[in-house]
Amino acid sequence: MYVIGLTGGVGSGKTAAAHMLAELAGAELLLADDLGHLAMEKGTEGCRQIVECFGSAVLEEQGTICRSKLAEIVFQDAEKLALLNRIVHPVVKEYLKNYIAERRGSKGYLVLESAIMFETGCDVFCDEIWYISAPEKIRKMRLRQSRGYSEEKIEQIMRRQLKEEEFLKRCKQVVNNDGDMASLKNKLKDSFILVPHYMP
Repeated sequence: MYVIGLTGGVGSGKTAAAHMLAELAGAELLLADDLGHLAMEKGTEGCRQIVECFGSAVLEEQGTICRSKLAEIVFQDAEKLALLNRIVHPVVKEYLKNYIAERRGSKGYLVLESAIMFETGCDVFCDEIWYISAPEKIRKMRLRQSRGYSEEKIEQIMRRQLKEEEFLKRCKQVVNNDGDMASLKNKLKDSFILVPHYMP
């Protein structure tokens, strides 16, 4: 199993790129953000810690964590967000470590998408990492149109993320997603040809 990591800034289109690449490569796809629920499942140690730190206000009637309520609490408070990350990220990282290790001997590809690949240390599980890049102006436009984010919210998120220079230093391939989906797909095809063991 050859693991390709995809990362990039908010609004770069990395999740769409990950889905496209997985389809092109016939690969399994893991979205790290979607795995956050593992630390929030009812009855887990992660769930207990979250309730202890943020209070029962984050719970639904059934005793499960309401992710939207939790997001409201941490979004405006960097310290609370860091606290939540210290609970969630180790659980996700451990899951990925075991999941990938179990499949290392098998054939094919796995695509791992994460906005915080390097911050969480998940880059160590990847054979190579691609940076999905897009000009800041385009990223902001996408976030306003697709998510309805305000300029203030966009700026807040972008300030928390790695600068482009850091991505460029640490990623093997750069895919510039400054056009439409057809253009992105063609660029991904061109990049995938360079991946080891690629069989056309």
